[in-house]
Amino acid sequence: MLIVFVSCSKQLDKSPYGVVSTDNFYKTAQDAEKAVTAAYKSFQILDGQGGWNTQAGYTPMGDITGPDVQAHPDLVVYYQIQQSIVLPSTDQILMLYQRCYKALLLTNMAIAKIPDIDMDATLKSRYMGELYFIRGFWMFRLGYMYGTAPVVTKPLDITELNIPNSKREVTFNQGGGVNNYTVTKSDLFDQAEADFKLALETGIANRNTGDLMGRADKGAVKAYLAQIYLYEHRWNDAKPLLEDIMSYGYQLLPDYNDLFDGSHDNSTESVFEVQYTALNQKGTDNFGTVLNAPNGEGYVAGGGWGWTRPTLDLAREYEPKDPRLPASIFRKSQDDFFGQIFLDKVNGTGLGIRKWCIANAPNNNGTTVDQVSWNNSANYTLVRYAEVLLWYAEVMNELGDRTAAASYVNKVRARTGTTTDPNTINNNNIGELPPISSTLSHDNMFWAIVHERRVEFAFEGKFGWDLRRWGIAKQYLSDPVRWQNQVTPGYFKYKDGKDEIFPLPQIEIDRSNGTLQQNPGY
Repeated sequence: MLIVFVSCSKQLDKSPYGVVSTDNFYKTAQDAEKAVTAAYKSFQILDGQGGWNTQAGYTPMGDITGPDVQAHPDLVVYYQIQQSIVLPSTDQILMLYQRCYKALLLTNMAIAKIPDIDMDATLKSRYMGELYFIRGFWMFRLGYMYGTAPVVTKPLDITELNIPNSKREVTFNQGGGVNNYTVTKSDLFDQAEADFKLALETGIANRNTGDLMGRADKGAVKAYLAQIYLYEHRWNDAKPLLEDIMSYGYQLLPDYNDLFDGSHDNSTESVFEVQYTALNQKGTDNFGTVLNAPNGEGYVAGGGWGWTRPTLDLAREYEPKDPRLPASIFRKSQDDFFGQIFLDKVNGTGLGIRKWCIANAPNNNGTTVDQVSWNNSANYTLVRYAEVLLWYAEVMNELGDRTAAASYVNKVRARTGTTTDPNTINNNNIGELPPISSTLSHDNMFWAIVHERRVEFAFEGKFGWDLRRWGIAKQYLSDPVRWQNQVTPGYFKYKDGKDEIFPLPQIEIDRSNGTLQQNPGY
């Protein structure tokens, strides 16, 4: 057989049509805007399930790492994570990890290239500030989720991919009462802190308005920087940051229900919010309503899938008359959605998530709902002003000012007096909750804050990470009063010193040829 090789070098030398590379991009102000927009788009896919990359305002990892939800029976990996028996080889662990580094690739490339673009200096400064915030966000996320993942601050050549673990050190005084877990050294947190400080030195505003809503401002940056200081117990560093945020004009919405129905996107309570739109064919719409809404009830476009369902343990946490209970949870045969009684037709926990349950027209409150893809336009808030108030209460409690701590908890509780009953036909007995006492001890004030965060931010991806940051996860999850432990004794298998963070993906360790080491205990 005669094989003839023909040179195609002239063809191969030609640039392919329709391809944008780094050689012909990052040249203009428009290129810079597109690069920053691409970096922001990474926020639209945070959590999820396995390799299924759906755009969704949905953060279940902070819920399934705690006792507040039960996963849909199909989501076996959620049960594994909840029970602390997840393996490093699990797709979920890899997916969450890779999403962080995909976002960092986009952000690092823009940070490296935009400074050389000839464009308006004020606009360039703002873009750089936003990019430093975005990089800090993903560094912080890697820090609290994976602990020792590599720090990557530049676009990498293929020869630079084997990067060693970052350093992470903690102290855990198990006999020291509450809030006794301190991150004393984290390279990822250090890089995030540096990025947030760089962002604060640029041209971003204290608090954005108008067309800049949804972009990073100093309120958002300081909120995330303060979280690092909470992990590190740097109370005196967190305090002025939170006071700055409180001076920027944020306010609690009067009605708690309005936070979750799509009618008040970018509200006065929003400190940082992921932006979604619908029906624009650009992949910027939100599938979170379908994932959260109870399945089998037919409340929303697509019917609702109920990937996570509330537990009785969480429902019992609410105080009598607390309107946040019916605003957050459907109870079987008791609560209704525009007149349709919740029946738990799939025989789940007897409870369903009401938050982000956005109906079809005419009950969609102005939210755009796509009847074909089932997506909608509702935004997803990652930091609310209520959280700033409760962080400040925690800081003041640790600094010994119980009067101030109680005052800021009570600011959040006071909204229960102006929150309405979301039911249409089955009226609930709701009302304003009494203020907590300023004479509580340090530990009792701490537990009052734990309670308030649990009920205020139910299903918002917070509480599981809270339990770890406070050093009380094993104590809390192993308690026999937890609903899962009552159904399956010993359900939670959490181990101190291991389960504060996830394992690193096994495939990444294998690819590193021994450079990357697994987290302790896995």
